[in-house]
Amino acid sequence: MYSKVYGAGITGLEARIIQVEADVSNGLPVFHMVGVLASAVKEARERVRISLQNSGFRIPAKRITVNLSPADLRKDGSGYDLPIAVSLLAASGMIPQNKDKSILMAGELGLNGHICSIQGALAMALQAKKEGFRRFLLPKENAREAAMVDGIDIIGVNTLLEAVEYLKGVLELSPVRVDLNSLRREPEENSWEDFDEVHGQENAKTALVTAISGGHNILLIGAPGTGKTMLAKRIPGILPILDREEAVELTKIYGIAGLLREDMPLVLQSPFRAPHHSIPAAAMAGGGKDPIPGEITLSHNGVLFLDELPEFDKNTLEMLRQPMEEGQIHIARLGHSYAFPADMIVVGAMNPCKCGYYPDISRCRCTQGQIQSYLSRISEPLLDRMDICVEMDRSPGEDKKCRGKASAEIRRQVQRAREIQTRRYRDEKITRNSQLTGRLLKKYCRLGKAEQRCFEDLREQLGLSARGAERMLRVARTRADLEQSGEIQEVHLLQASLYKSVNRKYWGMEAAYER
Repeated sequence: MYSKVYGAGITGLEARIIQVEADVSNGLPVFHMVGVLASAVKEARERVRISLQNSGFRIPAKRITVNLSPADLRKDGSGYDLPIAVSLLAASGMIPQNKDKSILMAGELGLNGHICSIQGALAMALQAKKEGFRRFLLPKENAREAAMVDGIDIIGVNTLLEAVEYLKGVLELSPVRVDLNSLRREPEENSWEDFDEVHGQENAKTALVTAISGGHNILLIGAPGTGKTMLAKRIPGILPILDREEAVELTKIYGIAGLLREDMPLVLQSPFRAPHHSIPAAAMAGGGKDPIPGEITLSHNGVLFLDELPEFDKNTLEMLRQPMEEGQIHIARLGHSYAFPADMIVVGAMNPCKCGYYPDISRCRCTQGQIQSYLSRISEPLLDRMDICVEMDRSPGEDKKCRGKASAEIRRQVQRAREIQTRRYRDEKITRNSQLTGRLLKKYCRLGKAEQRCFEDLREQLGLSARGAERMLRVARTRADLEQSGEIQEVHLLQASLYKSVNRKYWGMEAAYER
């Protein structure tokens, strides 16, 4: 007899529906599996056979052929075990066959018949809904993740026997439901380190608030011990709340990467990724034979914090240029090309020289050549993509009684600015000021005559490239939003220009340095 059921596999960040066909016919007892299978799928033959046996089912001693199609697509992963087992039972006449394309299945089988969790459940559910499936049968551990998709019944099962009884109509299982709106809440005040614990550094705090509010990249420059890392570690507490679409997209990415937590299989807060400077380029960009997301994609809709920026490998840093400009990263493999989302805020922190004390000539031990060599590790194109450069105060406030704003208050300020941008761009395909380009930049960053003259003067004084000038204008737009100003004023342009002048001080070697 012949049977056909439907499974799913992951290619890049997308799911593909796979037809799992089984044929049980007379002949020498063999078990063939075909369809361009990776090792994990080939091994499913033994997992399925023993799992069926230990679940009380007996496979007939006949010629068994299982085909996974389309045949030109490489299948990898252990999620095909359940559909293979069900197709064998249907072809053997032990369970009724589904004549229509109504149910999708995925799950790894243990030898005792237990159905183990898989990666990419949400991506599979999204594709299943897109292609018209009404139900998705999968491991119970993955049910909440997949239930973020509306319009399809998510059925979680623990064992193969439970799945079979459900398909036969003997067992009734209710679809899993998730109320995402009830789960999405503001972070608890004590869940992250608080900004009010940082005394002084008001300029850097203002710059960080501006960066997070508008989605701008920011570089913190300062001597060791001035609080660069301390400030960066408090960024998660002021990140805006994810909307439903962003939460679904991030959960999909983290599910495919296998990074979802068992106690919370949904990504509800903006990510904050802080890879060590020894990270290789492949881990930063993602990839592999079957590409998986790297740190750049894992920080999508969140923050990528790069501490000790010049210590990163130059090739690793240079690959940031494309995603910082386009909001996605392209990965090419033989016969395939993948575009992974990478719309993140890059937060860099660095010392101005190897010893860290330039341009303080009383403490700096580096020669001018050593300073230039150290700073040259950050290329001009990468530096140009940093919307904000801010110099840390060398003598931060020490008055313990003078506490700054708490993270909860700053987060509300950031949220208000984001809401202003969301309303402004509701008819566009963008949500933040950092995404303004070309026509949209002219439309939403119009300047009066006095402001236009100020902008041109600042651009000439700072020697900005066209990209640098556009980025300065976007930052000015964010400064106006933070002050709830409908129009960009001269003061906003001046504030934005200060963030572009700091890099000239160091990379232009304008600071006096004498021995």
